[in-house]
Amino acid sequence: MIGDDIDGAGRRGTASAGDDPQARAAEMRRVALGMLGRREYARAELQQRLTRRFGEDAPVGALLDWLEAQRFLDDTRYAGMLVRSRIERGQGPLRIRQALQQNGVSNLLAEQALAEAGCDWFALAAETCRRRFGAGPPADLKDKARRLRFLQYRGFTADQCFEALDGDGAAFD
Repeated sequence: MIGDDIDGAGRRGTASAGDDPQARAAEMRRVALGMLGRREYARAELQQRLTRRFGEDAPVGALLDWLEAQRFLDDTRYAGMLVRSRIERGQGPLRIRQALQQNGVSNLLAEQALAEAGCDWFALAAETCRRRFGAGPPADLKDKARRLRFLQYRGFTADQCFEALDGDGAAFD
């Protein structure tokens, strides 16, 4: 709306909190809790969004520490949620690990979340391939190569891809 951008900084809802540090902190907390109420965030991802909205000088680190202490923000919970949702979408471990790293989750937490998922990656690769291309075997080498590229793009390892295509782990015949 027209009156929302009073401070001229292009940020809605922060005009009254611009001068008073307590009001600004309350506004940051309100925004962060609203974001976390909609979905899980990794600490780095939420920090980036809040810094973009409230500026570099905003005390975002202290707010994130408070959110973690209250258990509203938890990278372990976020990693588990992301792994489960990506497995349901038929993505492999390489692609999931990359998504976790892009969202600022540590390598240790990423590996832990992937291990706790207990997924049979070979079966998931075969199911993903079957859903996309049907139950039949590849018609020719060109079709097999197309299926292999698809599975690699989805984030499966070479072993998982070949097992899904051949069922016996054999390479291109």
